[in-house]
Amino acid sequence: MPNSKTVKALTLSIFSGVLCALIFPKWNLAFLAWTALVPLLFAIEGAPPHRAAGYGFIFGMVFYLNGLSWITNTLTDYGHIPLWQSWSVLALLAAWLGTACALFCYGLRRLTRGAPVFQFLLAPALWTALEYLRSTHEKYSFSWLGLGYSQFETLPIIQIAEIAGVYGVTALIVLVNAGIYYALNAWYFQRGDEDRYPKTVRRGVAGLTLFILLASWGYGEYRLIQVKGASGGKSVKVALVQGNIDQAIKWNPLFRNKVTNVYRDLTLEAGKGGPDLIVWPEAATPFFFERDIQQTRSLLRTVRDAGAPLLFGSPRIEGSGKTALTYNSAYLVSPEGETLGRYDKSHLVPFGEFVPFREWLWFVEKMVAMVGEFGRGSQNTVFDKWDGPTFGVSICYELGYPDLVRKPVKNGARFLVNITNDAWFGKSAASYQHIAMGALRAVENRTPIVRAANTGISGVIDPTGRIRQTTPIFEKALVQAETLLNASPATFYTQNGDWFSCLCLVLVAIACFISYRSANLRGKPGEPPEAE
Repeated sequence: MPNSKTVKALTLSIFSGVLCALIFPKWNLAFLAWTALVPLLFAIEGAPPHRAAGYGFIFGMVFYLNGLSWITNTLTDYGHIPLWQSWSVLALLAAWLGTACALFCYGLRRLTRGAPVFQFLLAPALWTALEYLRSTHEKYSFSWLGLGYSQFETLPIIQIAEIAGVYGVTALIVLVNAGIYYALNAWYFQRGDEDRYPKTVRRGVAGLTLFILLASWGYGEYRLIQVKGASGGKSVKVALVQGNIDQAIKWNPLFRNKVTNVYRDLTLEAGKGGPDLIVWPEAATPFFFERDIQQTRSLLRTVRDAGAPLLFGSPRIEGSGKTALTYNSAYLVSPEGETLGRYDKSHLVPFGEFVPFREWLWFVEKMVAMVGEFGRGSQNTVFDKWDGPTFGVSICYELGYPDLVRKPVKNGARFLVNITNDAWFGKSAASYQHIAMGALRAVENRTPIVRAANTGISGVIDPTGRIRQTTPIFEKALVQAETLLNASPATFYTQNGDWFSCLCLVLVAIACFISYRSANLRGKPGEPPEAE
């Protein structure tokens, strides 16, 4: 039978997981992020590392099962698997992500030996390092629900991303949580314990937490004013086409003309506004561009009649027979019918474009059933062979990967385009969580992003991270927008990438080394002195 202390710790872990789920869209209770981890820190207080890891794992399961619950509908509706199997897949994903939370709690207890001030100092680096590691693998990473994304509407806070990326915002959130936890313990629950909470250290922790938070906010306010006045007046006029094509009919040959007519009509309407560029969503064409000659000619006639270059998503086949590879691609074509550039998607969607761990998930089929496994692109294309300003493209899921999105900007792109098909998500929080990532990408690179989504959310993201001119989901729409181009020097993040996350990894490695040496000198395994 669990004792009262264990029940209390479990309750706090679950409560903390619920709070973390609430800080993201659609709930959008972003203010809770600054205290959401405090219950978890109280849950692991005094616990041996292995038990702390258990509490962290439970926290992670609650957090991700709630925050990613939309995955079950996606797998059931488009993967055509029973509901219980889709929940099994979600549980496996939550367990995979929850392992990072378990490691955070384990490491915090093991490496600091229960010393409160060391916990305060290590917590931001440890969480950030683990979040970075689970978000960066070329094939098996999953960047969704990183803590920093919760603040996408708190513009002054996210401006530090131009230096440290989204992971800098994550570290700030964890730092404040750790500072509040320390303060509550020092001034309320552990009053009078001068050995563990010396007065000078209490004041130092409180002062440092408050200073870093206020400095980050002040820097953000200052940069918001600067960036708004630094555009140089140059802009690009884009038309974003949202076809709202149902996935159930998209690849059905009986509906091919209906689909192409929707895009033709919206494109001709867009052409009346004289845009510099018209953008269709990911995989907008229900055919293989350049392979289906008749449909390709029809598309090029539409572009000619619209009188503006068109960027659109289309599947592409390379090779033939058993060696053929299919790519998820974006093409730029001119009104004269010339293909001006192509980008092949490099970071593929699990279960959408490949099935991870297929040997264990044998019962899951890809949701894009029209082709086999997709190929991975290898080029960070910059579209510069047209009359307009240079730009880079990300396709769907790639918007969540900061290092991938920054590379075209580093290579000269002056604005970014994200094309996506979020129809897979249904009317869930996922579409809102997805576009929230774009706000951080825009700030990291001080580069505007225009986004065309099949079923929404389409819109524009300014270099400050402000999202505007958004469309409702699951409605046919056309957005005519003018956005100011990137006129600033490359940001520190654009130039140097995830240096801050790497620094956190180094700090954690140093903490591990110190803990190991300390344990050897004591001849003990390094358990915290107050462990149960």
